Amino acid sequence: MDRDERIKVYILTGFLGAGKTTVLNSLLRQFTGYNNIVIENEFGKVNIDAGLITEKIDQLYELTSGCICCSLDNDLLEVLGNILQKEERPDHVFIETTGIADVGNIIGMFHMPDVQRHYALASTVCVVDAENIFERLQQVPEAGKQLSCADVIIINKIKQLAVPQLIYLSQQLEQMNPLAFITTSEDGSVALKELQFPEKPVGAAVSAVAPVKHPHKVNTVLFESPEAFDLNMLVFVLDFHFNAYPDQLYRIKGYIRVKDTPEKMLVQSTGKYLHIQPAGEWGTATPSSTLVFIGKELKTPTIHRILTPALRK
Repeated sequence: MDRDERIKVYILTGFLGAGKTTVLNSLLRQFTGYNNIVIENEFGKVNIDAGLITEKIDQLYELTSGCICCSLDNDLLEVLGNILQKEERPDHVFIETTGIADVGNIIGMFHMPDVQRHYALASTVCVVDAENIFERLQQVPEAGKQLSCADVIIINKIKQLAVPQLIYLSQQLEQMNPLAFITTSEDGSVALKELQFPEKPVGAAVSAVAPVKHPHKVNTVLFESPEAFDLNMLVFVLDFHFNAYPDQLYRIKGYIRVKDTPEKMLVQSTGKYLHIQPAGEWGTATPSSTLVFIGKELKTPTIHRILTPALRK
């Protein structure tokens, strides 16, 4: 198998004050000896966080005229293009988003074919402040979106948290995003190996989550069907509802059965980007569709109603 020569990208997200820059410094220490580039985004004309990066990096790009998840899409693409022109191609790019970022659009950009040829999204990490995450979830919808899009969730600042509280918090976060691996930190220190877990199986991860009382409005709906989808119709209904309800539907991920093809298809949707691509043969598994929907106050009957028109008759 050919070695993947693409530049590995790590996205760090999390609400204001969660400890993203401390986690970034911890990761950079573990990548000493590599060519590392950091893209820092702050919502304002002066980037305070850039001055808090204490570890050696080869170049820092600062985006301070807006949030790269919305108004700076083109600016981020320009920076990614500039990086490719460097004489020595970097090994890693770290993107630290502003605390109010809707990170789904940034993730989606790394699934675009032109970007995917040169960059491989290694992990999306969400850092949460153990002491106030529930308050943030009630106050700001972006906090829930950041959690729902993560591959890894770091519960930071756990020193003052009693064990029962930490267990309860972990259960809540797993209900909000059963696709993510959850780890903890007292001071933002995190081992690189904790960002490199194998992917959780879609569907099984959702079913394994024990029900607990919700202090928030973010939830998960699992859709399963043995029927095949009409691919064009599925793209239409998902695109329509993502555009119509961007503040309610945060993320979709799963594998589907499509009529007239023996391959299973991987569905991923974050922010305003929807991607459906071949994912190999079904092998010994019975072809069927399994999709996980994450969002705010999602209802199972509503998800079924949305998808029914796209199922093969």
